[in-house]
Amino acid sequence: MSHSEVPPPPGIWSVPAWTGRNLAARDELLAEIGRTLAKRGIAPLCGLGGTGKTKLAIEYAHRNAGAYDTVFLIDGQSTEAMDAAFVALATEMRLPEQEIQDPARAVAAVRSKLGRRGRWLLLFDGVREPSEVDPYVPSVSFGGHILMTSQNPIWRGLTTVTVRGIERAESVSFLLRRTGETDAEAANALAEELGDLPLALAQAGAYIEETGRPLAEYLALFRQRPAALLERPVSFPVTVATTWESALAAVFTHQAAAELLSLCSFLPMDAIPRRALNEYDPLALDDAIAMLRLHSLIEVRPHALSVHRLVKIVVRNQLRRDDRRQWMEAARRILQAAGRASPGADEEREGRTEPDAG
Repeated sequence: MSHSEVPPPPGIWSVPAWTGRNLAARDELLAEIGRTLAKRGIAPLCGLGGTGKTKLAIEYAHRNAGAYDTVFLIDGQSTEAMDAAFVALATEMRLPEQEIQDPARAVAAVRSKLGRRGRWLLLFDGVREPSEVDPYVPSVSFGGHILMTSQNPIWRGLTTVTVRGIERAESVSFLLRRTGETDAEAANALAEELGDLPLALAQAGAYIEETGRPLAEYLALFRQRPAALLERPVSFPVTVATTWESALAAVFTHQAAAELLSLCSFLPMDAIPRRALNEYDPLALDDAIAMLRLHSLIEVRPHALSVHRLVKIVVRNQLRRDDRRQWMEAARRILQAAGRASPGADEEREGRTEPDAG
């Protein structure tokens, strides 16, 4: 179906508008969502904050609106928000008044009614922990579907859809389209710096649009002051710097996870070999990795770990100066032991010139 052929919404509909102009066409991911829902009835979309999970879920709902009679978006970040959403949905479904007045009864009534029929889609957005949403999930035995977005990739036996950055060609196309420029070389270099993260690309496009700064100049400025630009433009509703705030706050209450993420932030390679971390207690290392995975702040590959380059920038900027020096030195020791170059000029420069967040 083309972007212009969006069917009319169903009878009950609470999904934000979709213009058909998402930052990138993500047809393969949309097809994977469709296959997962057809097979299991439930599809958690998992990935780092800023990868566009919510936009993807909304696009899926619009593209497939004709398959459903009820499509309802639910804030999945707290039980209070989910209670309120189910009261609103019970009202839309015209359930008896006594079922609507009490949130617990509204949840039970909606689950019961939806669980006995198909042609409905619930979207739980921003789920922190799968167990928190379990009491709200209707049976999908009769053909109902549930989409969830979460930074947590651990879903106990459910097939998850992993949402990462977009393809480089689409990053470049977006930046050129958004800025009206033709400098593909600068757009490609900026997309590389931004790790093809949709939120960061959208932010950069908005900043360039607001300031009139050419792409090549924005690229040079980003290389000098990346952490500062990840907080701009001020008019932007959610920035890269703010979208990870709660995840990083949680991680920095966990000593082992905070230490691992701080160290990784000064290691320049995209894939950090596990053997480079041999000096760490293996159980403490596993605990730290598990904590970071809860927020998709680290990806585990065979024999290696990966941290998004923008996460590294934000973390380095949040560290106190003394801590920066400590982790830069620890990274240097690891790189020297592996026969690799020390942390690069970017890391050295940020340790000196970015604002001290300590």
